[in-house]
Amino acid sequence: MAIKEKLIENKKINEQIKFAISELQSRLSYELGYSDSKVKPIDYAELYDPFVKHYADIQLALTQGTSENPVEDRKFIDIITGSVQVIKTGLENIMSNTEIWSEMVQKSGVMGGLDMMGTPVSRFLCLSILNGDIEGEVQIKAIENNLNKLAWEIYEKDGELVERIYLNKLNELSETQDMFISIPNTLEANENFKLSNPDIFEQEQVGSDESNISLTGGVTEVYREKKKDGTIDIKTKDLDGNMVQEFYKIDKNLIGESLQFNLQMDKITAGLLEEYQSFDQVVAFNNNIIAEVTDHYLEPARALRENQSKRFQEDYKKWFLETQVGKEYPMGPPKPKQQEEQPMQQPQEEVIEEEVINN
Repeated sequence: MAIKEKLIENKKINEQIKFAISELQSRLSYELGYSDSKVKPIDYAELYDPFVKHYADIQLALTQGTSENPVEDRKFIDIITGSVQVIKTGLENIMSNTEIWSEMVQKSGVMGGLDMMGTPVSRFLCLSILNGDIEGEVQIKAIENNLNKLAWEIYEKDGELVERIYLNKLNELSETQDMFISIPNTLEANENFKLSNPDIFEQEQVGSDESNISLTGGVTEVYREKKKDGTIDIKTKDLDGNMVQEFYKIDKNLIGESLQFNLQMDKITAGLLEEYQSFDQVVAFNNNIIAEVTDHYLEPARALRENQSKRFQEDYKKWFLETQVGKEYPMGPPKPKQQEEQPMQQPQEEVIEEEVINN
């Protein structure tokens, strides 16, 4: 299966889970007599029970000075106490993800939202269970009976394992990024580029404050398409109420050839490529946003080669010109529709009948 088809299929499954969650939430007001707890509390006692007696014996031996191997015993004590901090940090990191999870899912597929294409189904399920959106169970385990390998195991309500999350890895990851991939938001950068180039993008003052400048949506005369004779190519469209509106076409090719456009677009995309420790967010932006124009998809969880990074930068320019710059813009206010001139009617000659008098 090609990359595009894989991504679309992954998004489809995640959307089905999202819909199932919405159905559960829509029934809440009708089920006030039922418990709203979908996930059982984590049983930490089960984790530490096997170590409690051993911990107490070692602690007593160290206190009384009867320990046969004080160095190793102190290491064990440190592991026990350290594991508590690892769990505490892990809980804080999980909470930092679940606090914004619902909002990210709501905005999925758009800038600032969740990458539904690249987020594995298991991770989508996992965070939905951790967030209490759907039924499931979370267990804490010491893998291989080793407290240095603490992990949460997340199960669906039927007992099927969804995902195992090692707490040390989670805590390390959380120093630089979230548990999920979001789509970067470049709308502000795009807007700032337009505002900083009044020689391309037409602007107007709002109100009496000279510093309050906004974009009109049009471009300056230089970047309007011209006829062969050098005049602006104007198209007239009929409006309601016997009115017409003149439009000029925006010369996107000329904008795309300008030095300031290429420099600023490269700056925006270079920022995306450098901002994140991995390429996941760049890939998410490409697959969810740019690919709607280019139909070119990148594989998630893969580093981008130099040629792929360059293509991303060029494709961003194509996407910007296609979606962030209009095709045409009104030229002046609407005008009354001119009536077609009717041919002048010649006055009919009066036929004077002579009265014939018969004698």
